[in-house]
Amino acid sequence: MSPDNKPSADSPEPGDDVTRAPFGETESLAATPGDTAEFEFAPVSLPAENWIGKSLGKYEITGVLGQGGMGVVLQAHDPTLERDVAIKILTGNLAANATALHRFQSEAKAAGKLSHAHVAAIYEIGQEGPSHFLAMELLTGGSVAAELQTCGAYTALEATRILIDACRGIAAAHAEDLVHRDIKPANLVRAADGAVKLTDFGLAKFSSAGGAMQLTQSGTIVGTPYFMSPEQCQAQAVDARTDIYSLGATYFCLLTGRQPYDDSDSVVQVMYAHCNKSIPDPREVSPSVPPACSAIVSRAMAKDPDDRYQSAEAMLRDLEAVAAALSGEARIDLPSQSGATLPPIVVPKPSQSRRWMIGGIVGSVLVLGLLLWSFRPSVPTPTTPQGEPIKVGVLQSLSGTMSASGNSVIDATLLAIEEINQSGGLLGRPVKAVVADGRSDTQVYAREAERLITEEQVCTVFGCWTSASRKTVRPIIEKHDHLLVYPLQYEGMEESPNIVYLGAAPNQQIIPAVTWAVENLNRKRFFLIGSDYVFPRTASEVIKDQLSEMDAEVVGEMYVPLGSSEFAPVVQAILQTKPDLILNSLNGDSNVAFFRAIRAADINRDDTPCLSFSIGEQELRGLEIASVDGDYLASTYFQSLDTPANEAFLARFKAVHPHRVVSDPMENAYAGVHLWAQAVREAESIEPKTIRRAMLGQQFAAPEGQVRIDPETQHCFQIPRIGQIQGDGQIRIVWSADQAVRPEPYPPSRTAEDWKAFLHDLYVGWGNEWESRLAE
Repeated sequence: MSPDNKPSADSPEPGDDVTRAPFGETESLAATPGDTAEFEFAPVSLPAENWIGKSLGKYEITGVLGQGGMGVVLQAHDPTLERDVAIKILTGNLAANATALHRFQSEAKAAGKLSHAHVAAIYEIGQEGPSHFLAMELLTGGSVAAELQTCGAYTALEATRILIDACRGIAAAHAEDLVHRDIKPANLVRAADGAVKLTDFGLAKFSSAGGAMQLTQSGTIVGTPYFMSPEQCQAQAVDARTDIYSLGATYFCLLTGRQPYDDSDSVVQVMYAHCNKSIPDPREVSPSVPPACSAIVSRAMAKDPDDRYQSAEAMLRDLEAVAAALSGEARIDLPSQSGATLPPIVVPKPSQSRRWMIGGIVGSVLVLGLLLWSFRPSVPTPTTPQGEPIKVGVLQSLSGTMSASGNSVIDATLLAIEEINQSGGLLGRPVKAVVADGRSDTQVYAREAERLITEEQVCTVFGCWTSASRKTVRPIIEKHDHLLVYPLQYEGMEESPNIVYLGAAPNQQIIPAVTWAVENLNRKRFFLIGSDYVFPRTASEVIKDQLSEMDAEVVGEMYVPLGSSEFAPVVQAILQTKPDLILNSLNGDSNVAFFRAIRAADINRDDTPCLSFSIGEQELRGLEIASVDGDYLASTYFQSLDTPANEAFLARFKAVHPHRVVSDPMENAYAGVHLWAQAVREAESIEPKTIRRAMLGQQFAAPEGQVRIDPETQHCFQIPRIGQIQGDGQIRIVWSADQAVRPEPYPPSRTAEDWKAFLHDLYVGWGNEWESRLAE
């Protein structure tokens, strides 16, 4: 900072008015010595509507999203990839301006380096005639600034979650040595699923070749006055910590509904306040703001960069801890990542107001004081729920080859719903399950999903078993902007804003299981057998990629139709190739015929054991135990898990179903209903989009252990486990990961684009379905 902590002499003169618009919508400033401050949204010279119906490169213009001094933003359709996009076009007069064109192109180069769930994607930079344009991800949820203008301040929890999304996005930018320099509510925009993405990298700068983050020449002022760091206000060189300051200023705005230093009347006064006035305390505007939130604002907005969080990751960890406390999760005792201390948070019972009553003082460590949650969810004092039922769909196979698996998951789902109703229901209303039979047929699943949403008016669908059924249902769920909670482990390569994935991704089941087999069983020659639909086919590709890097090989690979009982060719292939381990991804009744066939052919478990991915305790009930004794299963939950929480769950389940056993999908389904219920209570709404957003980051003390939904992928953290089948039909856990593994839907052996291309080829090859119909 300059010795007198004043804005640069090259700043606008005192008395120059700040263009007042809500929460940073219009105040972006880019001034150099001798230049007049340039505000971003001036009128454009040509009517934006003139573009509708025209083409720009391969893009077909379909509408107008907005316009400003830098150009116009249009909605367009990309017929090649069949997706809608946003097109930003630089206006003709600015396209001729070297500075404006450089800024425009810098945005594409900056954001184009990033591929992150919380950064708006840049698809292409192009030029057609005099028109320079960017093709960008289309975000339809509106800006956070617009939400503030309409609804006022957020609750502390929602404000914290928005900052978490923004912090993740800016951490990705900083990892690429990129400083945004214009973080504000107007540049935080919601995707269709409610997630917040960072936009507008027009002021971003890269680091120098030496890696030092000295990014701006002295004498240049860039940013938005209400959210600019002191070093930006003084036109000094900035580094990544200037974004930390803007994040803190944005957090203040979200918590209070006001911009920092909102009482200043001119650009220079606002900038002077950033450099000299005390750090604004959101509690002075809104006393209900938790002290811990205020402490984060204070740390982030420190005048001296050395006193701030030194990385976005450090700030993110404190935000996540506060969000966990405000969500009412299990007690968390963590030291503050900032080096400072944060006050405790005491969470009331869910029946109290959503505006949490906060108390506590700054201690020597970050202590987020929480009410301890027991295994069963914390709910209001039980009362008889009244009013119109909250209807949810339960969509599984009651008949057909998948009926044994489907019926078991329905039992677990209904148990969780009954527990919720016994505890007073949700929002004072009972939860009613509408059970539908998918009949082990993907097209029936699709029809039933449509019926549940349009005729039964359910607010959420819990269901699907096979990936073929999920992928067939997915377009229907997305068409209605609805919510599917999916309980199965699966092949990955998918992220939908309308689906919460409770089961294991490949890096939580398939990949660790194969690694274990190579390293612990010393197996090198693998035979792959699976049902002929998308999960087994894709799982095999993941396995082949993995084995190619592990001095191991696939010696055989075969698939049979779902429900098939003909395994003579498979047995012959196994006898010929002599594998030392069979990796089994068969589903449903086919497993009975398969194990009977290989044991009848003297393919014994000592020489050629089998490791299965889609068999659990429930499926074992339909097998001859002698034919699978000693074989292995890969999962994230086994009924034999020896914990008090699991024992309590099993006692409740067996009180209703004394002759049943519990498998991984059943436990996932049970936990999923309770995660959903927590989200409904928090959101105080049964609107699917609102529930989806509230589910992100939810945690629950499930029978398998603490589970958490990753807000970036909408998959769950899971603990990979291997079990060995015993002669009495029980499963002994022989290996377990040390801790829960973060989900990675796309295995790193190929790019996401390559995986999507592989899936596309499967789909087309099967006649635009997700399973083979060759046997029909």
